[in-house]
Amino acid sequence: MFNLQGGELIIIALLALVVLGPEKLPEAARWFGRMYAQIRRMGDGFTQEFQSVVKEPLDDLRTAVSEPIEEVKSSLDETIAASSPEGAVGGGSETVGSAPHESAGAEDMSSRSSTEGEEKPPS
Repeated sequence: MFNLQGGELIIIALLALVVLGPEKLPEAARWFGRMYAQIRRMGDGFTQEFQSVVKEPLDDLRTAVSEPIEEVKSSLDETIAASSPEGAVGGGSETVGSAPHESAGAEDMSSRSSTEGEEKPPS
């Protein structure tokens, strides 16, 4: 917690022995141990309370996001299954869906480049 090493702990113990004396040192050590344990319990309680408060909205958010995603996935699967001749989801549906877009894009690009890229002869 405080990143104290062995030598530092020995110096603190010797200072406590000199300041408190041998009669009060065991009592002070017990008091320090109880306080440390109480602070640790309070920190653990705070951590658990924080996690429980944050967990509930996160679970609600996960549920709210995952339900529509599952609905969209199932409707897409149904649409793909209905549009394919075998009813299987596979390579056939990808080529049908992507081919018109690619050819239309290629035609658009070739028509644009032929009209825009041509240099007009000087008049």
